[in-house]
Amino acid sequence: MTPMASQRPLTGYSHGAAGIALSLLELAALSGEERFKHTALAAMDYERSLFSPEHQNWPDLRADKVRGSSEITYMVAWCHGAPGIALARLGSLAYLDDTTTREEIALALQTTRARGFGLNHSLCHGDLGNLDVLLTASQMLDDAAHRAEVARLTAMLLESIERQGWCTGVPLGVETPGLMTGIAGIGYELLRLAKPDQVPSVLLLAPPHLAH
Repeated sequence: MTPMASQRPLTGYSHGAAGIALSLLELAALSGEERFKHTALAAMDYERSLFSPEHQNWPDLRADKVRGSSEITYMVAWCHGAPGIALARLGSLAYLDDTTTREEIALALQTTRARGFGLNHSLCHGDLGNLDVLLTASQMLDDAAHRAEVARLTAMLLESIERQGWCTGVPLGVETPGLMTGIAGIGYELLRLAKPDQVPSVLLLAPPHLAH
């Protein structure tokens, strides 16, 4: 486990309240224990209390200790920020489908489209991770506009990879193995974009699709 120093519980999917809430909703559904759902709802309420209308995003609360600064920052990635929170809320629709959750998904997807590209090609905090969020939304919401945006961004990213090669999620973007920040994750997401009905979203911890 990687420690994440902060004075407050973190927001987001990878290390924060969004991922915890989704896991607890799944646990509540499997176990029938309402206490897990109550705790999940409390985590989501906490995260919602920190939403910034100005930034249309949730703060990255690691900044005070990890980055040595008291300035509030806003990432736009699977690990921290709107894309991961959109993915967590999409996953929660099977257990909690209400107006607030739907509105939160729409806002988070809008922020992802507007500010989530031009970073690197990695899954964790790069363009392909954010594209996976939009791809998942296009599948779960069955929205033609999302599908068109995924097609446009896929073409843009393929052109970027062809022009400059792999840009991983480590310092200087050097080529490195690995799923979350390296070329294994880049290869995986390209397979998922090619066959989205066969390759599940590893970022959502989705199970393999059953063959018919």
